[in-house]
Amino acid sequence: MPEKDEREKIKQHRIMKYFIQSTIKIIQEENIGSVTIRKVANHAGYTSATLYNYFDNLSHLVFLANMTHLEDYNKKIFRCVSDCKNPIEVYMSVCKCFSVHAYENPEIFTHLFFSQEREKYDEYTDQYYELFPEKKDTVIPEVLEKMFHINNLYNRSFIMLKKCIDEDYIEEENAKDFNDICLRFNKTILDDVSNNLLAKDEALKLTLKYYYQLFTFFIKPEYKYILEEYYPKLISNNKKIAHFN
Repeated sequence: MPEKDEREKIKQHRIMKYFIQSTIKIIQEENIGSVTIRKVANHAGYTSATLYNYFDNLSHLVFLANMTHLEDYNKKIFRCVSDCKNPIEVYMSVCKCFSVHAYENPEIFTHLFFSQEREKYDEYTDQYYELFPEKKDTVIPEVLEKMFHINNLYNRSFIMLKKCIDEDYIEEENAKDFNDICLRFNKTILDDVSNNLLAKDEALKLTLKYYYQLFTFFIKPEYKYILEEYYPKLISNNKKIAHFN
């Protein structure tokens, strides 16, 4: 019985990968808006009814297809925090890394982090690494370990801020307010980039300025100097928006 179950699981994963790969191809050749159940099923050589046997809905399928971008972003985070000396620098560096990747692919990052159907995305993230275990890093820095298994952007961001709280850089209530405000303006700027109302370079410059100003406001006064010293370094290469690529 266990052997039969294992064979069924292998078959399930194989068929799911067919659908995911077909979805990736459609997104690459067209865009997210062009993805439909029928188009993916036809591309994969199955019926639409078969697809629904393996995915909750279209959003579930598109999320797994877009995870390749999140995986790439997660890997780039390693590099952007490698020289950070404290949780404040880590937070600001990860925020920059996120913004660079999000503004390069606004439609995809909106779907990954700001979709109205994101309640099950943490579950889908675990499912992705079950389907593609080879893509899972075996060595993950402590500060990032929890983040990589969470796809709720508020919680991902607060994990980094929790390090700042624990090391007494900021009060917890202030950190919650700061986190909430940052995610709201980040979504607005991402929408503007997606709608071609704001250039990527300008969006990154504006985003980092807002993060700096708000963090300076909420952080404990005796630690503002850390931001004042680190911010010029953070923005010094803004002209190279692909810095983390």
